[in-house]
Amino acid sequence: MLILQGGRDYQVTVADDLARWRTGLAGRPEVDIRVYEADNHLFFPGAGPSTPAEYGTPQHVDPAVIADIAHWLSHGQDERSRRL
Repeated sequence: MLILQGGRDYQVTVADDLARWRTGLAGRPEVDIRVYEADNHLFFPGAGPSTPAEYGTPQHVDPAVIADIAHWLSHGQDERSRRL
């Protein structure tokens, strides 16, 4: 399981929401949790507190998020192939 979190996300926060996921999934080595400190809820990088207005500006998803998802998917496929 891959859980991604924007560090500047004010809708789903690191301090409250992600903390609960970490507690609930503690001891599960198959869970990979990653926080992208500069990213908001949509994984758009920025600086300072995130605001709803930020969502109205066309942006690109943080390339690190895309790379991590691709790596996780390909790694997961490798793991599934080894079990077959």
